Amino acid sequence: MITRVNIIDKFSTFLAITDSYKFILQWQRDYQLKINIEKIIKIQEVNEENLAYEFLTNIRLKPQKILRYHLTSYLQEVCYWATRQVYYYHQTVNSLTLEECFLWGNEAIITPEKLLRQYQNHRGSKITTYAQTRLKTIIKDKVYLSRGWKLLTNWGLLKRISKSKRQEVLKKMGGLTGERLEEYLLIWQCFVDNYVSSSPHRNQSLSPPSISQLKIMTKEYNILAEKQFNFSSILTIEEFENKIKFCGEKARLFVNPITINFPEDKEININDNPQDYLTLLEENEDKPQINHLLTTTFNNLNLPSQSIFYLGEGLGLTQQQLIKTIQLTNPDFIKEQSQLSKKKNKIRKMLLDEVIKNIKGKREKVSKEEIEVLIDILKGWLTEYIESEILLLCQKSFLEINIYQQKLLQENYFKNSMNDISFIENICPELINVLITKFNNKLNLQLENNPIIKNNIILWLEKFCHQYFNGI
Repeated sequence: MITRVNIIDKFSTFLAITDSYKFILQWQRDYQLKINIEKIIKIQEVNEENLAYEFLTNIRLKPQKILRYHLTSYLQEVCYWATRQVYYYHQTVNSLTLEECFLWGNEAIITPEKLLRQYQNHRGSKITTYAQTRLKTIIKDKVYLSRGWKLLTNWGLLKRISKSKRQEVLKKMGGLTGERLEEYLLIWQCFVDNYVSSSPHRNQSLSPPSISQLKIMTKEYNILAEKQFNFSSILTIEEFENKIKFCGEKARLFVNPITINFPEDKEININDNPQDYLTLLEENEDKPQINHLLTTTFNNLNLPSQSIFYLGEGLGLTQQQLIKTIQLTNPDFIKEQSQLSKKKNKIRKMLLDEVIKNIKGKREKVSKEEIEVLIDILKGWLTEYIESEILLLCQKSFLEINIYQQKLLQENYFKNSMNDISFIENICPELINVLITKFNNKLNLQLENNPIIKNNIILWLEKFCHQYFNGI
């Protein structure tokens, strides 16, 4: 895919999959849309973001197919990036493909008025930023629903997850190693061997194990633990139950990470901060002063606090992975996910407070709903700021590699785009390593070489190349 650079293309072309296996895409033009958008821009000179919002406003007032198609066309690249981000995060899911994720995203942008139902441009974020956040959530939900995970209880997940995946679950989500890992793997196996659903209906969600079942599971565990691993301690039924519940919780986090990405959004206590954020921010959102204040305040945070957003927003890490990564260079960093949610809330509230302190105006109490809207405004700003900073790191990394590699990468970009060939494989390892190093130096981190981080680093470099080589 080569990125679109002019406003006519952005509102009249659509991505078509030419190779499902390699996920190669090609732009196809709708000539009726091209003629219509040409007429519109002849009448008035507008930027793409304002034009997209104008189309959305008109559709809300009176549905018009051609304006809907223009918006669907405009959101094509947003769908592409959301697809890649979700897929890289969930590519270990059984038989999941990029094509599958992309089609789910396209299904959502066919009706942009639904996707953007709550979007308002005066609240600060771009229409594309809002759409990409929504699309990622929608595609994630489709992944979970298509695999039946949301329909399962934790007990069902313990039964469904394959034996080969259990170790990965407990290591990644539970942080278990060595003897403790062996202990919990055995507990999990004893549960699977002895659990029988009490429901007479095959498709009903599985209920907790009965007391009699727990007795059998615990007895089997104690026998095998002593025989196979020489574990001296004997578990009580209550201890076994607590440990198998722990396995169930980590299984849920492994297959359904959306449940730990967004719960914090509703936790801000409106009684802590009754000032009229909404009026002040919406009246002043166009002023450079707001952006400057938020940028300055964010950059004055300590590096672990900044890292929370770079690793979450930028590299798509789960809360557990995020905590583990920051702890590598900051041993005293918080250890519990609940603490992380509270810390993120405090940072968001502090950013808002800093803006309010520097803006004069009437301050009145606001409703819970208005506070929630403000959190969305701030999330939009954070998303766009983190994106701009990572793309800047990409540019610095690109300019640091030798001239020959720079030219080769640019040549391959246009050559592959013209021939409908995937560009990603041409991103040299040196550029990837330089970007990881710059990421580490900026935030005092030690990023691990795991697939999620590497794939997201490559995704950012791909996005940078699209923008840099096309002069956007």
